Amino acid sequence: MPLATCPRCKKMFEKIRSIVCPKCQDEENTDYDRIRGVLDAQPNLNAEQVSVEADVDVQCVMRMIDEGLISNVEMKDAVKCGRCGAPAISRSKKLCQACLEKLNAKVIKTQAQIKLQDKKDVQVGERVHARKMFEEKRR
Repeated sequence: MPLATCPRCKKMFEKIRSIVCPKCQDEENTDYDRIRGVLDAQPNLNAEQVSVEADVDVQCVMRMIDEGLISNVEMKDAVKCGRCGAPAISRSKKLCQACLEKLNAKVIKTQAQIKLQDKKDVQVGERVHARKMFEEKRR
């Protein structure tokens, strides 16, 4: 299982499902309930306003947005693509759909080139080995 650092207590733990460690999970659930209550009463607040109204840290609100637990929070500054500046897919990806597709295509192309080069190297290696064997038997 992958190890992660708990954003609440900063200790390492084995990440199973939640982004926080099991010891901090109750606090995270309590904060979620507070945030959900504020958003139910006032759905048009931005993340900073929600954190003030719910009396939780703004990083907690942003973490819950990134996890998809809450979604009707307006973000003060929209996240932009790190390559072209267009609106990003999400805060965690920080890429627009077009740039993400370009990057995926580039990765696929590079992987194919690496596989092809490896195949050529093996063929050249086999030829060199065969030539050495031929020369040895010829002597």
